[in-house]
Amino acid sequence: MKRLWKENVKVLLGIIIGLILASGGVHAVTTIMGSYITYSNVNSGLSSTNVQGAIDELYNKVRIGNFVEAYTYNQTSGASNYCVTGKEETCQKTMCYKNKTENSCPVGTIIRYRVNDTDIVNFHVMRDNGSKITMQSQRNTINETSWISKEDYIAAGGTNAEYGTFGNNKKGPLTVLTSLENATSGWSNVNNQIYTLGTNTGCSAYNSCTKNTYTLGSRTAKARLITLQEAASFGCNNSSQSCPIWMYNYLNNSTNNGGTENDSSASVYWSSSAYSTYSNYAWYIMVGRLGNDFVYMENGARAVVEVTK
Repeated sequence: MKRLWKENVKVLLGIIIGLILASGGVHAVTTIMGSYITYSNVNSGLSSTNVQGAIDELYNKVRIGNFVEAYTYNQTSGASNYCVTGKEETCQKTMCYKNKTENSCPVGTIIRYRVNDTDIVNFHVMRDNGSKITMQSQRNTINETSWISKEDYIAAGGTNAEYGTFGNNKKGPLTVLTSLENATSGWSNVNNQIYTLGTNTGCSAYNSCTKNTYTLGSRTAKARLITLQEAASFGCNNSSQSCPIWMYNYLNNSTNNGGTENDSSASVYWSSSAYSTYSNYAWYIMVGRLGNDFVYMENGARAVVEVTK
């Protein structure tokens, strides 16, 4: 992508220089009025309608790559730099994604990222190791998906009797992962993640994730699910409003629990962590806190992605 934009810059600058030389002959310095240069954005992929705008637009695309803009997260009500979604007038822009220092983009930082040539998605930073940023989509990427369906459970070698009425989590979140992977497969500007689930994902409580409930083979995908361990590291527990707002904003009734945005189509979203005490439960993030529910229930998922700085 960066190479493509750089080549576009070369082409455009070459055209402009050619116009200058054509009109100026062999003179070392020639001034051309902008009115003498014509430019069309047809088939260029640019929104600008004049030469200067096109140059600026291409420059910005090369300069920041797929990072569109970012804002410093602050959920303190009344703060001069209050910023939860990136839409607040008090939001302050940051260029932390250009800094190669670890944690230069703090947890919660709002990043608008160009996931492919046509789509921009808002994310919140989960981790910044200096060269790579892990972040979760600001709102549900998909909805109405079970953690694992009976069909997928049986296809993975389970039996109808094992799955029972309320489901069984010992094969892992196959259904929701497949749905999430399908929904994000076109995110060409996002890194592929290669990971194996199953180690320390069985959790009887948010702070007790030591039992391995399921083993899922290595997966390669553009997106994965948040783990319960990650959610707990951000402050989430079973208590109301323990999670930071960015984790449960854009869920239904969010504004009744300190959030700023509601989405009536999204109530909760799944984590990748099973519930080790009861085989038919898995953990999810709900408004303000953590919860668990039957794996057959149809809930949402938020994409966790990795991008290179």
